[in-house]
Amino acid sequence: MSKRKGNSRSIKPRSLRYSSLTEREKATYDRTTNLVTDLRRGESSYTELLRKHHLGSRTARKYAGRDILLGGTSGKPVRASKTDRRVRDLLFPMPSGDVPIRTRSSRDATKLSNYYNDREKLLLGKLHLEEFEAKWHRVHVGGEELFADAAEILIMADADVLKMDRLYASVGPQR
Repeated sequence: MSKRKGNSRSIKPRSLRYSSLTEREKATYDRTTNLVTDLRRGESSYTELLRKHHLGSRTARKYAGRDILLGGTSGKPVRASKTDRRVRDLLFPMPSGDVPIRTRSSRDATKLSNYYNDREKLLLGKLHLEEFEAKWHRVHVGGEELFADAAEILIMADADVLKMDRLYASVGPQR
């Protein structure tokens, strides 16, 4: 019986499971998500963004993964992939108010962010009812239709049902 020599393949470490992270690790995960978003927008260089979000390069790569942060070797600049499957806790607009959901799509997160920006413009009077409804009528995010009844949104805002403190919700258990 002959002994097999070890395979020279590098073993890719398993990605972190969001549900098993501690509160501190979730905060680091969220800062890494913000770093990736800023990197996509071209806000600043990678090293400046690391400083801004209080992250080290190894920590950012640990929480972002190799499929999101690309480059950085052989003199190539670090860049972010166009999309990702990172877990995000967001608020989803419903007729009863904003409901916390968990999504894995950066495109869904961007679409929801644009919706909430337009809804804020609607509430401030910078966007007309018709424009808002025309833009967001029958738009789906993650298989669910966005609530786009502008008149009802204004009524909900007057009743103080819409609390837009944060777009990113706390879906998990509270401390």
